[in-house]
Amino acid sequence: MRISPIARGSATFVLALATACGGGAPPEPAPDPTGRPKCEPELMIPAGFRSTQTFEDPSADRVGVRLSFRDDQGRELHVFAGIRGEFGEGLPLASQVRLASGEEVRLLGKEETWVIAWDTGGLCGSHAVLGNGFTEAEFVGLLQESGVVTPG
Repeated sequence: MRISPIARGSATFVLALATACGGGAPPEPAPDPTGRPKCEPELMIPAGFRSTQTFEDPSADRVGVRLSFRDDQGRELHVFAGIRGEFGEGLPLASQVRLASGEEVRLLGKEETWVIAWDTGGLCGSHAVLGNGFTEAEFVGLLQESGVVTPG
């Protein structure tokens, strides 16, 4: 089931490529007008968050996507798919969290800025979620409620 990136009103935030949820290979991304695969995070906007920006990052073999959201408290979420790079560069290691797929990934951050990043392989396999304005517990809790990471 494909979930629209602009769906609103959900009480959960789901970033769930099939592999992140333990369900096999990621879906094939739809091509953009040039024929390159367009990477799209599979998600529903958390309750209280609204879309603020969609950014496309074209490269020779794909189009990476960043979706940005903000709530009324000014907290921001940025979700990346198919954009390679260093996420959280310069932030200290806070802990390890376990993705729903079972893979352990590093949670980087301090104060109000938190990042997890992982790669499922393939053209659009690079993923990251960045939160700003959250405590560590709030960010991890949001990811747990969404099924991106497992509790504990």
